[in-house]
Formats: sequence, structure tokens, C-alpha cells
Amino acid sequence: MKSTLKFFDFDSDQISNCGDVLDIEFSNHALDWSGIVLEKGTSPHFYPQNVYTPYFYFALALEKDLHWNIEKDGDIVSLSTSPGNIWINPPKTPFTHDISEPCYFVILAIEESEFLAACPLDIRDKKLHFLNNYNVVDDTIKGIIELFMLEVNGKGRNGNLYLKNLVSLLATHYVQNYSNYLDLVNSQHMASKFDQGQVDVIENYINDNIGKPISVDDLAEQLHCSKFYFLREFKKFTSVTPYQFLMNKRLLQAKQLLTGDKPNIAAISHDLGFNDQSHFTRVFKAHFGMTPGQFSKQQ
Repeated sequence: MKSTLKFFDFDSDQISNCGDVLDIEFSNHALDWSGIVLEKGTSPHFYPQNVYTPYFYFALALEKDLHWNIEKDGDIVSLSTSPGNIWINPPKTPFTHDISEPCYFVILAIEESEFLAACPLDIRDKKLHFLNNYNVVDDTIKGIIELFMLEVNGKGRNGNLYLKNLVSLLATHYVQNYSNYLDLVNSQHMASKFDQGQVDVIENYINDNIGKPISVDDLAEQLHCSKFYFLREFKKFTSVTPYQFLMNKRLLQAKQLLTGDKPNIAAISHDLGFNDQSHFTRVFKAHFGMTPGQFSKQQ
């Protein structure tokens, strides 16, 4: 079976045929997984020359050690890769490889928009940088790839929500560990006059009063500061407004309650402080892409 992965020449943006040699024995081709390609296979050789993909691309080595050459900073570098090692390549990042021996692999490729949209971290307005990484040893990524493979084996039986959660899990781990995200967050925190202890006070107050009306004035009063000072410094530290922070807390609790036996949606919306069930349904769907009733049925 031919690979469905897309490779593009970096200079011309034209489709490259370098992936034609990939012989795929196992894939998600029969499943309706938008923006996600999972393929297991072999190749007698692989000679991509200055190409890129539109994916966050994870290639897990299988079965045998592999000896190959890559181009890095204009030089040719020799690598020896063992089974379990992972090559990670971000979207639109060019690479050149010279693999003259058989290789065995699982490739998980997720389109950039799909991958970043699934990440629950606040990455809006952040200039994230991702690097090309070779011979990565990461049991978390390896385990997530294996979960994707199990889901293909099961013909997608766990449904779309499970699939989205797998992408979200991978995106969260990858952004936090293979980008400059934490550096940007720490820099932002340093610019704020708040500290984690003050945010903990706000979080505890919200947890204790989750079902009651909570205003910005109420939250500012907990830290004995003005509303405007609180709004400015809280967003600097957390990257979200107090309203978004509060709503995220309510929605996460709602998800937990909706996994129970025969949940009462009207009671949950009331107990968590939403204006009414209609408001709860609207906010829940905007955040999670489905109504509370749809989410509950999927559980």
C-alpha cells in the first residue's frame, strides 16, 4: 500500500515523490480521521532532499538499528538510530536525509492546524518555536503513538472524543517539552506583580464558591487590591482573564459530573453557577465542540 503522507519541495512548494518508496502495511486510511495520518511500514531506502511536510511529524523506529546521514546546518551528520528512538519534525521545517538501508517505522503525522487547535494550553499570541529533533527517547510520545495504533486496530471504536483527547495529550506534552512555550510563560510571569500564591488564593475562593455568582470585585477583594489592578496583573500571570479562568474551572467540573450515571444537565448548570441551562449548553459547546448531552452520551 502506498503512503498518503505529503512531502513538498522546500524551494518550489511542489509535491515531492520522495515518499513513494514507503511501503505501508498498516494505517488509519479506512478511518475518518481528519488531519491525522498513522502509518506503519518499511522502506528499502529514503532520500528526501530539502523537503518539508505540513504536519507535526513523529517517526518511531522499529525492529533494527538504522545507520543514516542527515544534513544539519549545512553539514552531513551520521546517525545511528535504535528501535524506540523517535524523529520529530515540525511543519514547514525542511530536512535532507540519506538512508541507504531498509528502515522500519511507525509514522504519526498531524496537520498543524489540527494539532495546535487541540492543545489546551494558552498558546494564542505566543510566538512558538519548534525544533527538528533526532533520536528522541520519550516514553510519553512513544506510548501515545502506541495508543493511536491500538485505536486503529480497534477500528476507531472509542470515537471522536477519545481521538481528540489523544491529540490533545500529545500536543500538550510536545508544546511544553519541545518548544519555547515554558520560557515565554516564565517570562510573562516575571512581568506580573502577582505570584503563584496569590493565584492559589483566587483558585481556592472559586472552588469554595463555584455555584455562586462571582464577580471581579469579589476576586480582587480576596487580594485586597483594586479591580483594575487585579484584572491587569491576573491576566499577565495566567494569560487568561478572571472570567475565562472561572469559566474553565466550571467547565472542567461540569465534564466530571457529566461522566456520572444519568447526569441531570439542568441541575449541573445550576450547581456550577451558570445563568441557566441554555447558557451552560452554549458555553460548553463553544469550549468542547459538543453539547453537554452529546458529551454525556459519548461517555
